[in-house]
Amino acid sequence: MTTINEVFRMFLNEQEAILKPDAFLDLEDVIFLYEEFLEFSAEDSFSEEDRELYNVRHGHDNRSYCDIFGPEHLTPSAIKEFLDDYVVEVGGGKKFTGTATKVLEKFFE
Repeated sequence: MTTINEVFRMFLNEQEAILKPDAFLDLEDVIFLYEEFLEFSAEDSFSEEDRELYNVRHGHDNRSYCDIFGPEHLTPSAIKEFLDDYVVEVGGGKKFTGTATKVLEKFFE
């Protein structure tokens, strides 16, 4: 199974090869912030099975949410919450929110 972190790393490697350094840094910032959001909000949407898996792997192996679950756990509602709430809370202005939207659109293509 491919994890969320593995998919993020593949995406970042692909984009680093084609983007200018400043554009890549912006893209990387968005992905890192999205990872942070997923770690903070993941438990809110766990099924009982996901909660058990997370508790075992996080507790025993000290693995993060993004190292345990695959990209199928990236839901549209969580993406909306990230863009509408989390980006604004961490101080992202309109420009950064627009950048975050474009990065996630590109990622999910």
